[in-house]
Amino acid sequence: MTGVLTRAGWQPDRDAGDAAMLAILTSVAVGARLFPAAERAVREFHGLTVLPADTGGRDVAAVGSVVDPREARFDVPSLHRVADALGVRLFPLGRTDTDAPLAVDEHGRLLMLGTGGPWLLGETVHDGLTALAEGIAPVRLRAPRWSFPLPDGNADLGAAVRAALVAVYVLHSAGVYSGRALHLRATTLRGIGVVAVDEDFPLGPGSLDSSAEPLITGMTARLEASGARAAACELTLTIPVPPGTEGPPATAECAVTVGNPAEPPALTLTAGLSASTGPTATALDTCAKSLAAWSGSPLRP
Repeated sequence: MTGVLTRAGWQPDRDAGDAAMLAILTSVAVGARLFPAAERAVREFHGLTVLPADTGGRDVAAVGSVVDPREARFDVPSLHRVADALGVRLFPLGRTDTDAPLAVDEHGRLLMLGTGGPWLLGETVHDGLTALAEGIAPVRLRAPRWSFPLPDGNADLGAAVRAALVAVYVLHSAGVYSGRALHLRATTLRGIGVVAVDEDFPLGPGSLDSSAEPLITGMTARLEASGARAAACELTLTIPVPPGTEGPPATAECAVTVGNPAEPPALTLTAGLSASTGPTATALDTCAKSLAAWSGSPLRP
């Protein structure tokens, strides 16, 4: 997998020296944020013009690129926005022949800003540049989202509570986080009225199964105290992120919604863009597979 880079002038331990540092300083001057992985990547690959492979694209069109941070320096504001969403720093690295900016992240991965947002080209700059030139399909980075119908189409408060407790168990088992409560938001007139209840209900001690009936009883009482009936409300149960949860896991959200006449009862699992790669992405994929099996529905993103 080194052929296209070797032809471009790359070799192991390559160091572009002063030319690389000048390109770095020029980019930093317009707001780029340097970090060790970026400096290593620029020093190793700066100045290369990588041509598309003679054999054409393997999965998609083969695309050439130029490695020079200055080629993408005017995209620094866009890179900052993507970096904030990903939860990882980005540094401009160059540009493709299709005028898409390239960037390296602090883990040494190569990304491209293209149609539809950021794309992961490779786990290393070497692999990413090679993938571009050989037409290996990139991975689109997007915020994870899945939706699962409730089993048997159940749409009452009891079904919603039990579904939410399943989600608590699944998130805990996959190592995302361990929920300690359910949050109920009840809106009258099946979602178009006023919010009658909007509060947390702590899980009880013992097993999750043993928490179901006390939660249902407590929520029903709270609804009645507000003058609302569960059967006449849109009910949304979410799992509050436990205090102290940080990074990509903190962006994971699970919600169960019943009582909306425009939508069937469903459980949704979502997360931020920062959870699109790495250990959290793997954990969420595990959650999605478990929830699909519980729901009895095909796994659809």
